[in-house]
Amino acid sequence: MALCGYLIMCNKLIFNIYVFSALKACQEISIKNDNFLSSSCHLYSIFTLNKDQNLDMPKQIKIPNPRFNLKSHKDDSEETLIVLVYRYQKPSTGEKIRIVYSTGEKVVPKYWDNKTLAKVIRNHLDYSSLNDRLQDLGRTAKSIFQDHQFGEISAEEFKSELGLRTGKRKPDQILPKGHLPFMEFVEQFVNERMNRYNSKRGTWKILQTTLNHLKKYSEDRGQLLDYEDFDFNFKDDFENWLYQPKRHHSTNYASKMLSVVRQFLHEATRRGYNTRMTFAQKGWSIKKEKTQKIVLSFEELGVLYNLDLSNDLKLDRVRDLFLIGCYSGLRFSDFIRISPEHIIREDGVEMIQLFTKKTDTEVVIPLMPELKAILRKYDYRSPKAISNQKLNVYLKDLFKVAEFDQDVLLKKSVGGQIQEVVKKKYQLAQSHMARRSFATNFYQLGIPAAHLMLITGHSTEKQFFEYINLDKIQNAKTVAKQLSILLRFHRNGHSEEK
Repeated sequence: MALCGYLIMCNKLIFNIYVFSALKACQEISIKNDNFLSSSCHLYSIFTLNKDQNLDMPKQIKIPNPRFNLKSHKDDSEETLIVLVYRYQKPSTGEKIRIVYSTGEKVVPKYWDNKTLAKVIRNHLDYSSLNDRLQDLGRTAKSIFQDHQFGEISAEEFKSELGLRTGKRKPDQILPKGHLPFMEFVEQFVNERMNRYNSKRGTWKILQTTLNHLKKYSEDRGQLLDYEDFDFNFKDDFENWLYQPKRHHSTNYASKMLSVVRQFLHEATRRGYNTRMTFAQKGWSIKKEKTQKIVLSFEELGVLYNLDLSNDLKLDRVRDLFLIGCYSGLRFSDFIRISPEHIIREDGVEMIQLFTKKTDTEVVIPLMPELKAILRKYDYRSPKAISNQKLNVYLKDLFKVAEFDQDVLLKKSVGGQIQEVVKKKYQLAQSHMARRSFATNFYQLGIPAAHLMLITGHSTEKQFFEYINLDKIQNAKTVAKQLSILLRFHRNGHSEEK
C-alpha cells in the first residue's frame, strides 16, 4: 500500500512538471508566433497552477452558463419579452459583472419555464425554433466570454459584441469604450442641469423625479436599464408600472415621465452614447387626457374683490395676491415680486413690464383699474409673499368665506383609469387658477389669442388653448358675442353709406 501511494505521488509530480513545462514552452513560442498562442497555447488560459500548494493539480476555469428570464410576469396570457442574463467575474480585478440583454423574443408566461425555456404546444409550435434561437444566443455569450480572456471585458463591451455577432448592431455602430451606460449618463445629465449657472429648480426637479422612477423600476424588474432596453415593451411595461398600487399615477403624469425618458435618450443619442432609435418612432408616447380647468368668472372675481376682510389680515393679503394674478396673468413666481420699478407709463397708459422667472420672457401687461387699486394699497408692490403651498391652503379658506361651495363634477385619472368625483369649488382652489382665469376671461371678452399670448408668454396657440377653460358652449357664446359686435359695425357702416 505504501508503495502504491508513493507511485501515485510520483505520477502526479511528473504530470504537473510536464504541464508546467509545456505551458512555459507555449509562452516562449507565442512571442515568435501570435497565431500559435491562440490555437496551441489555448491550454495556458485554461489551466492554472495553485501557488499556495506546490505543483498541485491544475484548476480549470468554469465558463458561466447563461440564463433567460421574462421581463414581466404581470399577465400570464400576454406575451412578454425574454432577456438574457449572464454573470461572470473579471479575472484581473475580481469585479462581478451582470449582463442583462434583450433577446427581442417574446413568449406567453404560462408556457415558460426558466430551465426548459418555452414549452412547445399545439398553438405555439414555433416555440421550438424560439428555443433554438435562445440556445444559439447563449452559446454566443459563452463564446464572447472565452474569446476575451475568460471575462476580461466590460459589461458595455460585452453587450456591444453581442449586438455585433447577432447582427443587431453594424460594425460602424459599435460604441466607443469611453461611452457611458444609460443610468450613469442620466445621473450625469441631471447633475449638469442642476449645476448650470441659470438652473431653475422647476426645470431639473422633473428630471430628478424621472431618474428616481427609473431606478425604482429597474430594482423592481431586477435589471439595470441600458439603451437597448428602450423598446415598445419597455414603454408599455413602464406605463403599467406607474399605474400600479402604491403609485396610482394619472395618465398625464405617466405621459410626462415617458416624455422625460425620451429627452434623456435624445440627449444620449446626440452625445453619441445611444444608437437605438425606437424611442423616436411614432407611438412611443402616452396620449394625454384633457383635464378640466377650474377658473373664476369676472363675477366671482368681483365677489372676492368686494369681500370685507378687515377682520382677517391674513386672508386679506391672500385675496390681494390672488387677484393680482387674476388681473395680470402672471405666474405665482412673478406676481409675488412686483415692485415700483416694474411700473411704466407710455402715451398715458400704465403697464407692468418684467421678465418672467420661468422662461425669462419679457411681458408687458396693462394696469387695469382693479389691479392698480390693489397695488396702490401696497405702494405698488406685491403684498408680502408667502410660499405657494401655504397660499393654496389659505385660498381654500378664502373661497369658503366667499361661499364658492357649488358642486363640481371632475373626471380624474387614477392608476390610468378614469374616475368621476364630486368636489366643492373651494376645495379645488389653488394659485394657478389665477392665471387660467385671466386667460379664459379675457379671451371670452373677445381679445384675440395672439394678443393674450404676449401677456401670458405662451409660444404657440396650441399651448394657449390647452391652458384656458373653454367648453363648446362657452366658445359658441364667445363667437356669438364677437359676431354681434361685427354685424353691428357692419350695419352702421351701411346706414351711413345710405
